[in-house]
Amino acid sequence: MRFAVFLVLAAFAAGAFHRGASANVQLISKAEPVRVLTLGDSITAGVAAGGGKAENGGYRGTLGELLAQNGYHAVFVGTRDDYSADIENRAHDGWPGYVIRSFPADPGPGQLYGAVTKRALQQTHPDIVLLMAGTNDLMRLERRVPGYTMGNVLHSMDLLLGEIFRVAPAVRVIVAPVVSSPRVSAGTVAVFDGDLPAIVNAFAKRGYRITLAAAMQGAVPRDAAHFPDGIHPSADGGYADIARVWLHAIERVTGTSKAVPVAEH
Repeated sequence: MRFAVFLVLAAFAAGAFHRGASANVQLISKAEPVRVLTLGDSITAGVAAGGGKAENGGYRGTLGELLAQNGYHAVFVGTRDDYSADIENRAHDGWPGYVIRSFPADPGPGQLYGAVTKRALQQTHPDIVLLMAGTNDLMRLERRVPGYTMGNVLHSMDLLLGEIFRVAPAVRVIVAPVVSSPRVSAGTVAVFDGDLPAIVNAFAKRGYRITLAAAMQGAVPRDAAHFPDGIHPSADGGYADIARVWLHAIERVTGTSKAVPVAEH
């Protein structure tokens, strides 16, 4: 029996599968295979500096190794397998250039909200979604592109999370702040990252299984050594830094861990 199905049945048996706080404390287990969907933009894909083609999966390659070393039976799932030829767990949903939600003045190549995320969830049935997105939205915000206000970008994240839970109510979501790419001002990154806990907590209070990987904020040093093109942390261990934060966030929602408030993850 798949892990996600077990969680749903267990919740119903306990009388807890309502939008109450009890749903959020159910944890994952190392004893079962865990299907991991990485969802985001080019940083999730593992793009190299300047948009170059890399094949090591960015943080995903290192994360897969770390999960295996720490006793997890993780299988990465997704609708794409590019940027991953050199690694075993190739599937992902990292979409280079995509924003969380697009606006007509500069929609870019696409948005995560809508068909992309629905298709990923419906086709891959993940147990965990690792979500980090917003850098492309914030770059448009700083160029003063109409529609990309801070309020709208944060609302876009709220809409995306709502969509994830509508499609897959029992999925575990770990949200990460965006890394501090130098192409986005430190102040803009700080405002966006600083407002994410309130969004995450609002979903947690409604009973959804969601936590925040707060350590992602500042995980990669904000310098040219780590961000050669100002966007992608593709050098000096930047992607590995991201992988370690994801590992810690997953450990915090594993059955052997002590539950802590969602905003502290």
